[in-house]
Amino acid sequence: MAGKRQPLAVLQANGRKHLTKAEIAERSAEEVHLEKPKRLSVPTWLPEDLKGDFRKISKELLAADLGASQLDRDTIGRLVVAQAQYTAATRMVRDMLDQENAEDCAAWSTLQEKYFKQARACANDLGLTINSRCRLIVPQRGGQAEHENPFLELISGGAERRA
Repeated sequence: MAGKRQPLAVLQANGRKHLTKAEIAERSAEEVHLEKPKRLSVPTWLPEDLKGDFRKISKELLAADLGASQLDRDTIGRLVVAQAQYTAATRMVRDMLDQENAEDCAAWSTLQEKYFKQARACANDLGLTINSRCRLIVPQRGGQAEHENPFLELISGGAERRA
């Protein structure tokens, strides 16, 4: 079974696949290249009290240069809303625990978990979690010299002794 199609930059950095100039040109033409905006505009549906959080996250996302574009506005907006709802649900869970109200605490805990999952899904989509960033990193070609490999040092040392 074939693996997930990787971007051209990843294939070239890995160096495991030889591509002709025609294949490189074809793949490059097929890939989507979006212009990096100076800033992301806030969605109109986002409540006023969350617009500051939106601007803060979008600014950090653009500074991280993870490929964010205007197409990601709604996902960032959903992330901000889910985080606000998670915070409110967490506050309610604490209040219900203080009041020793087990029924309401269980209901708010369920909502809290749903909001957490929503926020985590949006963060993963945007590359804001450690795991999602690791998937986005393009490996550097030739970063490690051959002599740093202990097995190669052992082999080359044996060849030098024989010579």
